[in-house]
Amino acid sequence: MTTYVFAWNPRLWGWPELARDRRSIETHGHVDIEWACGRTRVIEPGSRAFFVRLGVPPKGLIGSGYALSAPWKDVHWRADKAATGATTHYLRLRLECLRDTPLITLDELARPPFARFRWAVRQSGTRMPTSIADALEPWWEARTRLAANAKTRRSRGAGE
Repeated sequence: MTTYVFAWNPRLWGWPELARDRRSIETHGHVDIEWACGRTRVIEPGSRAFFVRLGVPPKGLIGSGYALSAPWKDVHWRADKAATGATTHYLRLRLECLRDTPLITLDELARPPFARFRWAVRQSGTRMPTSIADALEPWWEARTRLAANAKTRRSRGAGE
């Protein structure tokens, strides 16, 4: 399966629906969103997606899911670029994990074999090499399990 990295930079966009999207994942197990993928036009439905938080600390991987659609072209999401007639590509994604803060930080990703990939991607929809994606999956699964277990322990402790 082909894997892509999608970027979120809070300096450029605040993601006002982030809390709602996270609650939807907690309630329904996923949330479907539209996201820009720059010039990338070859993403196929079913492709794996990872979200990286960039721009302001804390930086790192904050989410994962799958592509639900192929990209389509539309008006750019940034008003200044849209005003000049700029366009970009979008696609629908199904996120099954989404956090405010990284589960894997950019500092952690600076170690081999992950250091071979430029995590501070210039645009969303950047293809991740298969070797990196294959190494990342078990690490990501372990971190998401650890985060879920920590949340369960916190909620049990709050109720006692």
